[in-house]
Amino acid sequence: MADQELTAAKNVKLGTLIERGVRDLIYTYDMGDNWEHCVFVEAVRSGDADTKYPRFIDGARRCPPEDIGGAPGYENFLDAMANPNHEEHADVIEWYGGPYDRDDIDELITKRRVAAIAIRRAAGKASYAKRRAWSERCGLQTTLTLWPRRPGEKR
Repeated sequence: MADQELTAAKNVKLGTLIERGVRDLIYTYDMGDNWEHCVFVEAVRSGDADTKYPRFIDGARRCPPEDIGGAPGYENFLDAMANPNHEEHADVIEWYGGPYDRDDIDELITKRRVAAIAIRRAAGKASYAKRRAWSERCGLQTTLTLWPRRPGEKR
């Protein structure tokens, strides 16, 4: 991971990175807690035209709760959760809303959440295609041209 350029994830598509030969990257989720994920692209293949993407295939372990305080806060949370004699045990149980098992991944909920993203993505693509087709049928074309203003020139 030689190139350490910081780029906002919302401005980058994974496909674009792959086209540029990027196969390893560090993704930081939640800059405040600094959760860093090393992403390694192992294989690329064509998708199924009848499948909405993204989709959940497999997973291990539950994600840490939001705003837990990064890795150190998560370790403290796990220690307090696992030890009934820990001074913060009752507080973390109450804060989280019950017991927490990091090895218990709820695959059904995860599949539903990822499927909801896929449905919104597919709806957005369909809407874009519909608007584009309508514009082309009507012969509409939008062009935006920007000209720099010369010093002293009024609008």
